[in-house]
Amino acid sequence: MHMTSGLLPDWLLILCDVLAGIALLVALWRVNWKFISSMATGHQIGVVFILICGLYAIDVGVKPGMTIHWLGVMMTVMMFGPWVAILLLSAVHILFAFALNIGGIDTIGFNITVSALVPIIIAYAIHTFSYYKWPHIVPVYIAQVGAGDLLCMLSVDVIMTTLLYTFFDYPGFTIREYSFLLALMGGMEALISTWVAAILICYLPGWLVTFNDEEYIHGK
Repeated sequence: MHMTSGLLPDWLLILCDVLAGIALLVALWRVNWKFISSMATGHQIGVVFILICGLYAIDVGVKPGMTIHWLGVMMTVMMFGPWVAILLLSAVHILFAFALNIGGIDTIGFNITVSALVPIIIAYAIHTFSYYKWPHIVPVYIAQVGAGDLLCMLSVDVIMTTLLYTFFDYPGFTIREYSFLLALMGGMEALISTWVAAILICYLPGWLVTFNDEEYIHGK
């Protein structure tokens, strides 16, 4: 999900560039390089990166200047943790901006901040709250993935809509259309992510770094 050039003030784009740069540096420092350098994890990251890029290529245009994509933030955080998620999702935005000229190079920082950093913070906060406040059972884990994906999508909707109304004379009907499409995609993403989480728990639990077989299966 991204905005193109010319919709937002320069100071906001610069601020987001700074925030995105700091987040990437912290992620590079905090990520467990030994974990992601293993062959199995490398294959997982590669598969997820290709899938996200493919889903980003299937977009819904809301003209002028906005395109809606699948986010996939909650599942990415559940599979790799927040630091790898920051690097992975930022790489997708950078690839699309430089290689495919989607979103505009000057809006990379903004798109990373709004469509990656903010949802990642929300996703990890939901997981942390769920882990410490709710029972450690499989249905709870699966439910948080679906609910988290929906909240991540809605958070981006609120931020984008607020900024467009504040800084740009954007047509009201387009905003409503944008929000409606985003709500539909959020519900679809929540449903599909729930299925994906259930499948991974059953067949590939090792692909979820936030899931511990023994802890969750026995409901500790």
